[in-house]
Amino acid sequence: MKSNKLILLALSGMLIACGQTTSSTASSGAASSSAASSEAPYSLDLKVATPTGAPAVAFYRHLADESHLEVNSVPKNVLAYLSKDSDKDVVVAPTHGGVKACLAGAPFKIAATLTFGNFYIAATGNDENATLDADDYVVAFQENDVPGKVFKYCYPELTNVHFLTGEKAAADAASCLVTGKNSSDDNAAVDYVFVAEPSLTATLSKAPNASEYASIREKFAAVSGGKKLTQASLFVRNDADQVKVRAFLASIKADMASFLANPSVLDDAVKDLRAADVQSKFNATPAVLKNLTSNGNRMGLGYEEALPNKEAIANFVGIFGVNVTDETIFYQ
Repeated sequence: MKSNKLILLALSGMLIACGQTTSSTASSGAASSSAASSEAPYSLDLKVATPTGAPAVAFYRHLADESHLEVNSVPKNVLAYLSKDSDKDVVVAPTHGGVKACLAGAPFKIAATLTFGNFYIAATGNDENATLDADDYVVAFQENDVPGKVFKYCYPELTNVHFLTGEKAAADAASCLVTGKNSSDDNAAVDYVFVAEPSLTATLSKAPNASEYASIREKFAAVSGGKKLTQASLFVRNDADQVKVRAFLASIKADMASFLANPSVLDDAVKDLRAADVQSKFNATPAVLKNLTSNGNRMGLGYEEALPNKEAIANFVGIFGVNVTDETIFYQ
């Protein structure tokens, strides 16, 4: 009998111990969860370079960190960082230029696309049948760069196209939308204008007869069989710390998702910065960016990993005569 009592006491002690262990584990898990949720937001610990404009929006939480983030107004300067002598771990560049550099031996890999096109066709109101036809007079800009190449890809049948050149070509094209004339061609009557956001929205407010005719992002997808316009992408240096790179990519992906879901997150991120500095880096005010993003993501912002979208990237760079067959240039 005494022996049975001892056994019962032992079993009782084991059950109590198990209960304490379970309780302790649960408490530990709760504490870990609480600690994780109270972790500080991600801070840049890699050197990053991006052009001003839409690509810079991906780094809206880091604009003040000039020791890690360089926002450069000259795209060619940023593209030049894709070299073995570069001090940058991450470079945002036009996708075709970056891929071409990687194929030529630049020690970088394409990791993700950040912008998917902010181009549109707008009508001046001069075209009587309001339908873009081969005989309509069209103004576009930068014939041999991304805008011109994308336009020709989307509308190869159009021949009455007049490309504007020079540093102010995009602004000059927008002016044609207001006046309905091309001052560089004896004030010829213009029917349609190829233009980009945020210039389009700003221009329409000054041109009562003008209207949006087509989204190039949608037209590009239709022409390409559903492939996206992978305009600007993020490239990662081969010898960058992989743990840091993965944390960086996850953070940028989350930041972009947060901004697209709720553009007002931009307000808190830039509240301590001079408005002029923010505008110079985004080429638009936060108010304009929020408005354009809320109304159909008109800046074409996003985050998509490169490797799963290899076909779309290959299609886009193919417009520029770049042939992608080497999968090793994609970050994995």
